[in-house]
Amino acid sequence: MCTYKKILSDLSGEEHFGIDLSYETEFESIEKEVVKSTDIFATTKTDWSIVRSNSLNLLKYKSKDYRLLHWLLLSIKKENDHNTFTIMLPTINQFIIKYSTTIYPLREKQLYSTINKIIGTIDDIVKNIIDNSINTDESNNLITLLSILDTTIDKSFNANTDNLYLTINKLNIHIKRISSEKKEGSISSSPLINNEAIKSIASVSFSIDLITNERDANKAFRHLQDIARNLSKFWLTQRINNEKAYQLNRTLTWLHIIQLPASNDEKITMLKPIPQTRLQYFIKLKNESDHETLLLEIEESLSKSPFWIDGHLIAWESLISLNHPEAAQIILDQMALLVKKIPEIITLKFDDGTEFASNSAKNWIAEHCTSAASSQITANTYNEISDGTDWEDALQAAQSVLTTDNLSDAILPLITGHNQCRSDREVFFWKFSQAKLLYQAHKFDLVCALTSWLDSRYSHSILIHWDPVLEERLLELWLSSQNKLPNKEQDTHLMNTLRERLCCLNPMRVLNF
Repeated sequence: MCTYKKILSDLSGEEHFGIDLSYETEFESIEKEVVKSTDIFATTKTDWSIVRSNSLNLLKYKSKDYRLLHWLLLSIKKENDHNTFTIMLPTINQFIIKYSTTIYPLREKQLYSTINKIIGTIDDIVKNIIDNSINTDESNNLITLLSILDTTIDKSFNANTDNLYLTINKLNIHIKRISSEKKEGSISSSPLINNEAIKSIASVSFSIDLITNERDANKAFRHLQDIARNLSKFWLTQRINNEKAYQLNRTLTWLHIIQLPASNDEKITMLKPIPQTRLQYFIKLKNESDHETLLLEIEESLSKSPFWIDGHLIAWESLISLNHPEAAQIILDQMALLVKKIPEIITLKFDDGTEFASNSAKNWIAEHCTSAASSQITANTYNEISDGTDWEDALQAAQSVLTTDNLSDAILPLITGHNQCRSDREVFFWKFSQAKLLYQAHKFDLVCALTSWLDSRYSHSILIHWDPVLEERLLELWLSSQNKLPNKEQDTHLMNTLRERLCCLNPMRVLNF
């Protein structure tokens, strides 16, 4: 305990908090050791005992630096040293009270970012303690220590950092659960079940006091973001193309962005880019076509890196590769709103000179997300609607020809019209016209094949945007053709499915089947 308290002692010399070691060998060696834990190409594992001892020594004898304090805490977390963590909390509190914003790192943004990392590490350690303890005294003690630290953090950094509200709330829920189980005499003998239940309750807590000031509002918003992050991950785990997850994630991530981050004449901000090892990991998943894993991982990173535009392009490309156009469209819609609100956002750079949006991302935005792109889509749609009588006129002419000539001659203009299509909408109507003519010609097996293809490509969300009745008409034609087939060729299961779908859209259309 005395060893850790030594970090509170001032250093000798003019600067009682030492020197900035950022580019010194001993500092960089610790940083490299820590980075190995997330580097997928690392050849050796991180030695957390070295991280702990070296960070502690530098804090005691060379520099008062929150980055060193973070690495010290990280090593305690990795070694599951919960006793040392509890002992360290009062020391951390005194360290912040004594040095506040006067020590390293001196850049304000970097300082606040480091404090947030410390808070995140504390939260991770507390989660681990909750998962492995049913001691209410220990939890109550932690609540007291964390509450004191939370107040200190808020006063020292003027509410510019995260706080420990959610962490303390998890401990309160943990205590209530243990007390309830003791009263009911039903404490589970299975630690796994008990821990999972605790995690579940802690992760979905919505309780918060009445919001009366800006600090409470910031707490509530961060609470909401944490809940949304967990909810989105759950939704995507259940169904990777869940549109709600992509919309919720971006709405809450970009909601508080109302102006551009500060930048210099070269458009360089003080914001950190996504870690290179993380980016390499995403590229690896993309190259391996592991799109589902990529989406799960990258969505979480995007919720914490609001200005990494290229990440949204990667997510969109993955959804397109998985043939989930509706979910991909959500990303385009949300990106369009951001660019409309702050058009200059794509011109800025991270502190290392990396652009928020690469040339590929800028081209993607220009093609899909700008007002010009939207105007072009609207114009194309208008032209298609205006020319909509082409396939109707061709179908009427083909139906007349069918009464006197063979099917090949009658359907030829419909095939020619399809070959000259300029859009998906035109493809649908020309193919649908062919299906109607084939139905009149009693080619019911061909109608079934054609309507099945149209359904797989256009049904659900696409047709409803063009005309809500189109899906009803398509399913009705398909079901009617199934009914016209010889009994031995009918697909009973398919027919029941078509009836159910048609009934959900319009019950009147299934009364005759």
